[in-house]
Amino acid sequence: MHTTRLRLAAAALPALLLAAACSSGDDSPTPDSQSPNVLSGKAPLTTEQLTKALVTDSDLPGWVVQPSRTADSSDTSTLTADKPVCQPLADVTSSNPKIHRMAFVGAAFAKGTAKAGTTPEIINQMMVASHAPGDAAKVMTQLKTALAGCTAFTATDSTGAKTPFTVSKGPAVPVGDTAVSWVMNDTSDKGAGAALLSVVQTGDTVTMYVSVKSAGGAGPLPVDVERKQDEKLKKALAARK
Repeated sequence: MHTTRLRLAAAALPALLLAAACSSGDDSPTPDSQSPNVLSGKAPLTTEQLTKALVTDSDLPGWVVQPSRTADSSDTSTLTADKPVCQPLADVTSSNPKIHRMAFVGAAFAKGTAKAGTTPEIINQMMVASHAPGDAAKVMTQLKTALAGCTAFTATDSTGAKTPFTVSKGPAVPVGDTAVSWVMNDTSDKGAGAALLSVVQTGDTVTMYVSVKSAGGAGPLPVDVERKQDEKLKKALAARK
């Protein structure tokens, strides 16, 4: 599958890339996440370090990964939820979240297709962000609080456009120090406006994933990619001086 085709398909992802959602989520730490976390408390990973830690095609046989330019300081994707309890989830993909990202990188990824040039069945996007010591845990705490108290909201972007969302419980995410997932549905686009969002904490980093079917609707949890990304981030965090 050509990376150009992946970029074009990823560009067609619904408004879910401009908002996060509110609903029940699962907190599913891995067994060893109960041990003392030696990956937190040091200098945040830089953009260069995050770029080196980002998963690649060679890390994931059978997948195509296309890095994206996400380090944009503009506010074009800033979102405001009409319900304050939902704002932490809107912040997940906002360019100006209340809990500041020190650096971030992103990518689109999908399973390779048998025929070159064809659009894959599932398209995913991800954003890996580093945070000041303690802030990644705060992001996850706020997400869990929001997920427990919010079931629907309307998001307003910086252009004034409004999108109504409802959210349902997502699958357990068996990756990272802690993780949550939920399915968000754009009720103004009932045929295709749903996506699965998942957020994984690894030390002082937070990685957000969006998965959709190219034909419309929420995609499955990209567990293989999440596990490999978590692994690479742990190594990068442990290597800090």
